[in-house]
Amino acid sequence: MILNELTIRFFTKLAGAGLTMFVIFTFLLLQNGFDMYEFGEAISSKYIWMVIYLYGIFCSLLIDFLEWKIPRINIRFKILLYVVAGYAIFLINGVNVFTLIAGTIGAFCSLLFYLGTYLSERSKGTQFACAILVPIFLMILMNIDFTKKIHWNEVKEDTTFKATFQYFDGKHDIPITIQAGQTINISIKYDNRNGGGYGYHVLNPKDKLVGMAEVNEGVMKFTAPETGVYRVIVKGDDLKGGVQVNWKINKTK
Repeated sequence: MILNELTIRFFTKLAGAGLTMFVIFTFLLLQNGFDMYEFGEAISSKYIWMVIYLYGIFCSLLIDFLEWKIPRINIRFKILLYVVAGYAIFLINGVNVFTLIAGTIGAFCSLLFYLGTYLSERSKGTQFACAILVPIFLMILMNIDFTKKIHWNEVKEDTTFKATFQYFDGKHDIPITIQAGQTINISIKYDNRNGGGYGYHVLNPKDKLVGMAEVNEGVMKFTAPETGVYRVIVKGDDLKGGVQVNWKINKTK
């Protein structure tokens, strides 16, 4: 009986997290004009998942515990506790305009979380949809590359990559094999013909961001701590034009 009650309670928390995630990412999708690449990047944020599913569930269970220990807690005070939990995670870094704005958003998300738990306690269908279907659906979307390329033409040589395009929204990987201890210099130049956005970063063989130092304007470098395939990721945001990447690997002695 106790195990069954704990399972049901846990699923209500999953439902609260699921509803919160659904509303947050639906808002982001509407805000960015249904740009599926940006949407895919947003739902891949580990920080959001950790805050909603770890911090959110922990706080909700803690509030339930306080409600159990202090029977005089009414619905209004319980809602207030959710609001406090939403602010708390941001205000630990101090009180300023940014943390107040972020805290207000956090409080709204906390109330969504509570609404999800409330609705799931009254509807098994809502509980199943928010606790199970929503996270599965989002995880499927996380593994889809929504990059869009139109009239993409590329040429890759030993130390150069060039691409021209009519439209580029998303990312493109340029794999480079580097030996441990080797230093690589990378320069990236964009031909931006329509004022679109662009950027780049480098991932190591474990898909972790590589820290780089600026050699001079437009040229970055890093030393490979391990042998493997490093990926230069060039990104475009509704961009028209082209991109050129040059690199030089300094051999180890």
